[in-house]
Amino acid sequence: RAVLRVLFTSDFFKEARFQRVKSPAELVASTLRLVGGHDLPSPFDQEFALQPSYMGQDLLNPPSVEGWHTGKEWINSGSLLKRINFVADLVGDTTLPGVQAIIERMRSTGTISPEELVDRCLEEMGPMEVKDETREQLVGQIQEEGPITWNTDEDTAASTKRVARMLQLIGGTIEYQFA
Repeated sequence: RAVLRVLFTSDFFKEARFQRVKSPAELVASTLRLVGGHDLPSPFDQEFALQPSYMGQDLLNPPSVEGWHTGKEWINSGSLLKRINFVADLVGDTTLPGVQAIIERMRSTGTISPEELVDRCLEEMGPMEVKDETREQLVGQIQEEGPITWNTDEDTAASTKRVARMLQLIGGTIEYQFA
């Protein structure tokens, strides 16, 4: 108990958070867990099993006996685009149960300012810590349209799209690529 307390309260442990690039398998698994609906295997999930190989990690086929290298080797111009598109496609699908749950949690609190929307979406997708510059850009993308409201059916439809779009934007940030 004492050893774990020292370990978990150490600065080294706290500073190690969000410092390692997610492997393609980690990115796919964490995104599927976030969006829900993939708890049990189905024939339609085969495409998800292939996604890590499209991003550079051919599961069960490491490049050498050492296994896969970790870190920034997972990110290059081709794999980064594939990673971002994979996340954006899933978190932008408002029919998935995990995305619906996020939207319902947002809706249950009523009107949400653009700043609150960004903070709450970051919390839902992580929790994630982003740089101030990234947060400002996210707020700037959603701020023009004003607060999120759920008063009418039209408001609800528009707000649902805005929440999904914010989730997609967060999935495209550098910070989402780190574990």
